[in-house]
Amino acid sequence: MNFTDVLSVLSGLAIFLYGMEVMGSGFKHMAGGKLQDVLEKLTKKPIIALLAGVLVTALVQSSGATTSMLVSFVNAGIMRVAQTVYVILGSNVGTTITGFLMALDVGMVAPFLSFIGVCLIMFVKNDRLNAIGEIMMGLGFVFIGMDTMSGGLAPLASSPFFINILVSMQNPLFGILVGFVLTTVVQSSSASLGIVQSLAKGGLIRINDVMFFNLGQKLGSCTTAMLASLSFNRDAKRVSLINFVFNIFTAVLFTVLYLILPFDKFYERLAPGNVVLQIALMHTLVSLVATLVFFPIANIFVKIAYMIIPDQGSIKQLQPEVEPTTKTESNTAFNIFSINIEMANMFDIVQKSIKAGFNALLEHYTDLEAIKSNEEQVNLINDGISRTLMLLMASNPNMQESKQAASLFSMNVDIERMSDHAVNIGEAGDDMIRNDLSFSLIAYDELQQLSDIIFDSLRLVEKIIDTGNRELFQLVKKNEDLIDELCMTYRSIEIERIKQSPDEAESGVVYSELLIDIERIGDHIMNIAENLCESYEGQ
Repeated sequence: MNFTDVLSVLSGLAIFLYGMEVMGSGFKHMAGGKLQDVLEKLTKKPIIALLAGVLVTALVQSSGATTSMLVSFVNAGIMRVAQTVYVILGSNVGTTITGFLMALDVGMVAPFLSFIGVCLIMFVKNDRLNAIGEIMMGLGFVFIGMDTMSGGLAPLASSPFFINILVSMQNPLFGILVGFVLTTVVQSSSASLGIVQSLAKGGLIRINDVMFFNLGQKLGSCTTAMLASLSFNRDAKRVSLINFVFNIFTAVLFTVLYLILPFDKFYERLAPGNVVLQIALMHTLVSLVATLVFFPIANIFVKIAYMIIPDQGSIKQLQPEVEPTTKTESNTAFNIFSINIEMANMFDIVQKSIKAGFNALLEHYTDLEAIKSNEEQVNLINDGISRTLMLLMASNPNMQESKQAASLFSMNVDIERMSDHAVNIGEAGDDMIRNDLSFSLIAYDELQQLSDIIFDSLRLVEKIIDTGNRELFQLVKKNEDLIDELCMTYRSIEIERIKQSPDEAESGVVYSELLIDIERIGDHIMNIAENLCESYEGQ
């Protein structure tokens, strides 16, 4: 295997991974931004949660992406740990669709698929057709990448070293280890599956060479979510651990089965002479059987996760509770504690509204009624907090309590105003959809960048709440300065775009107003972070 062959394998893998990414993006755009709602809402009944996991993972083409979403939901308090276990089981079935896609023998059709997909993306102004174009282009790239990898890997047929590795992979421990390491390195079980199917397409491997390797792939696919959970709370870490423990149980179950039953002969009979399809069928059968076996006892994975990561009895709140020394102080402390809980709830609601607003803009999926409902709820909480704070200030609090009350009052105002701006963003997105308006592709990229910075600042505020780390304020301030700078720059650029293309005037006005709302949200986030840090400093 010479240097040219290595380059062929690497370029094929790059094309393959890009194709998977584009195809997954196309499916998500086809779903209209509803995938996260599916996971949030359909998790009360185990069987429905299982099917939701299958559906969402089949669309995003990645069990790691589904589990990472679950980790984020649990970290934000949207879902409970126990709700995620059945979705995780379903995600392990949904991800097997990829193997069947790769088992299709499309030959020369792949470049044609990619070409049609590119044409739909570049020359058609229709969101649904653009999403179909992404799916076609991505699918074509997947096949082109596999063919390229297969050609580069062909010389391995005469390599004694490679042949020895294949023989060694029939050893359970070595096969699982190789599958785990390769999948962890490429951060995608679909990619490692594509590599072995490319080897099979070139006639280099048989089904019994990769049976234990496949079990290692399933373990390696867990690393994406585990890495994503490292900076999150304990419940989020438990979610990624549930996925890992489930795949350990799966690996143990099938290692025993493979050692005592001739499963290789069974797979060969399912698809005689077609090793690529045999691998896809094996991948699906393992996940399906494991899901059916462990579904009735799925809660055992939750219990194991809690045993490994036990509770520490911590209570999340916006401010530390004041230590009472007299009856009056005790009442004041209780009021402050109650305000903290209500304000934390209000902050979570506002984050959902901001997210829904950006979804309307970037994903062309509007949920304006939910945003307005959130706004009504925020106003009620805001009014209740304001009344409680006014009564607290009238009760002659001490200096420390007065300072806390002032900070809480300021944060209450900032959070409520963030909700107002979220409504403005949601209404703008709704108007864009109803009036069939769109921004330029560059403007969408600009909005995505601003959105990423906003949510990074919100995550930093959450970390300040959880840890009391005042040094994080500098990162929030840096983000706010960047938002101000970008909004000023993008406003000037948009004016130039309107001058060059007067047809964009209507969407240009909407875009300029959006920049104001985004800039104000950045200001309010910084104010909240500053008040939090000042309060912690006084403790």
